[in-house]
Amino acid sequence: MNKQVLLVLPMVALLAMGLVAGSYAAQAGPGPAAPSPAAQGTVGPPPGPSAEFGAARHHRPDLAAMLKKLGITDEQKKQIRALHIGFRDRTRKGRTDLMSLMDEKKTMLQAGKVDQQRLAQIDDQIVKLRSDILKERLKLRRDRLALLTPEQLGRIADWQAEKAFRPKMKRMHRGERRGEFGG
Repeated sequence: MNKQVLLVLPMVALLAMGLVAGSYAAQAGPGPAAPSPAAQGTVGPPPGPSAEFGAARHHRPDLAAMLKKLGITDEQKKQIRALHIGFRDRTRKGRTDLMSLMDEKKTMLQAGKVDQQRLAQIDDQIVKLRSDILKERLKLRRDRLALLTPEQLGRIADWQAEKAFRPKMKRMHRGERRGEFGG
């Protein structure tokens, strides 16, 4: 027999068996109902970090919890919102141009017709746009910090110090468990 026939024959047999089994399952009607998510115990958010931050993401505190802990006033919230809206307005053209360039580059690469000169131009434009957007983002951060009171800035400084200290503690405890500290 031909080698190709020996390879194709088992594949056709498997396909036929799959079709027969699928049609049999469809004729038999619905099987036993699957238990609802509530019966399986999967309803509701997964257990997360402490209630202090109540974040959906385990690595960053919830924005509302941060604002509350910082003691941001309603007036500060309005000013921060206005700063963010201004940032979005000032960067809209740059962000849309950036997405357009990224799409053009992706299309060129997927088509397999890479024009090195055009690719270099796109990359240069991407760098310039990202730089412009980053400048605006940094200005937004400075402007937001300018709205905070000295007490709020102190709380942020404490968080930053705690954040810097945490990895050192993890490394220290990890080293102790492994017995890496000589003695």
